[in-house]
Amino acid sequence: MKPGIKFLHSLFEVTDAEFQAYDVTNRKLVFSSGLAHQMLGYPADEIFDLSDDFFKKIIHPDDFHIVEETIRKLIQSKKGEVVEMTARVRRIDGNYIWIYSRQMIHERRPDSNICTIITETEDITKLVELENELKKKAEQIQAISYKNSHLLRSPVSTIIGLLHLIEEQGITSEHNRQILHFLKDTISKLDNIIHEINDAAKSD
Repeated sequence: MKPGIKFLHSLFEVTDAEFQAYDVTNRKLVFSSGLAHQMLGYPADEIFDLSDDFFKKIIHPDDFHIVEETIRKLIQSKKGEVVEMTARVRRIDGNYIWIYSRQMIHERRPDSNICTIITETEDITKLVELENELKKKAEQIQAISYKNSHLLRSPVSTIIGLLHLIEEQGITSEHNRQILHFLKDTISKLDNIIHEINDAAKSD
C-alpha cells in the first residue's frame, strides 16, 4: 500500500465520519472508509451492492426526493462547492437512523457530466432526537402558557372584579372585612404567579 493511501486509511480510522467516493456515471460506490457498515450493520461487501441508484434500497421512501435534489444540485455545482443533505437510512435491523452528509465533485468527465463525488457522512440520530424532544418541550410550554393565559387568568380576573364590586358596596362586619382582605391577598399572589409563568414561557 502506498504511503499516501496508508495515511488516508489511518486518518479515516480515527474519525467518526464515513468517507465515500461515488461513481455517478455508473451509479455505484467505488470507495468506503469502512464506517458505513458499522453505522448500518451491513457487511462491507453488501454496502457496495446497496449503493446502486444512490442507495435507493435503504433510503427512507419519504426522503429519496432529498437525495435526488442533492444530486441535481451537485450536477449544477461549481468546483469545490459543498452540497449538504440530511436523510434517513435503514439499518440492517430495520430501524432508520438520521445521517448528515457533505458531498462535492471530485472528478468530472470531459463532457462535464459528474464522474465521481466525495461524500462525508455522519450519524446524527441522537442530535435529531434531541431536537425533536426540545420541540416537544417547547410545544408543551406553549400549551401551558395558553392555558395559563386564557383558561386560568380569566376566572382570576373575574374574582378580582367581584372583590372590587364587594368593596364598593361596603362591608360593615370586621370579620367579613378580614375575609375580604385574605381573598384579595390570595388572588393578588395567584395573579402574580400567572404573570411569572407567562413571562417565563415567553423567555423560553
